[in-house]
Amino acid sequence: MKRVVIKQGDIFSIETEKGKRYFQYICKDAYQLNGNVIRVFKDDTMTDVEFYIHTIISIGVKQYGWVKVGNGPVPDISNVVFFTDVDMAAKLYVFKNQDANWRIWTVSGNEKIVKELPEYRCEEGSVYPPCRIMDVICGKDLGYNRDMKDMPDL
Repeated sequence: MKRVVIKQGDIFSIETEKGKRYFQYICKDAYQLNGNVIRVFKDDTMTDVEFYIHTIISIGVKQYGWVKVGNGPVPDISNVVFFTDVDMAAKLYVFKNQDANWRIWTVSGNEKIVKELPEYRCEEGSVYPPCRIMDVICGKDLGYNRDMKDMPDL
């Protein structure tokens, strides 16, 4: 298998049960295990972003046949907020548990610990294995609400 060099801005296609889907590699997130932050596009026009998520692209390429199809400009995502449970032990389905402490952050370095998840849109910040990314891209529920209003400054 030929080695695939992965650079910021690279665009990948993946085959799903619903057809081809596309995502773009944005950056490594030093605040989350150096996970690869990707933006998943809503359709093949690659103009509207469905969501941002962390994964490990090299494993997806090797084990799941993700194909590099091009490279594009990297957007500024300094205003995209990620969240996770502070103790990292909570399961996906308890994200609205108000007794938990939540860590919210941006890849630009702003970070806060909060008691309640904010009302604005946050992206779940765990680093997902490529097999789980396939599930999420196919529309399987992440267990939280994506339809929140835009975020104010942290």
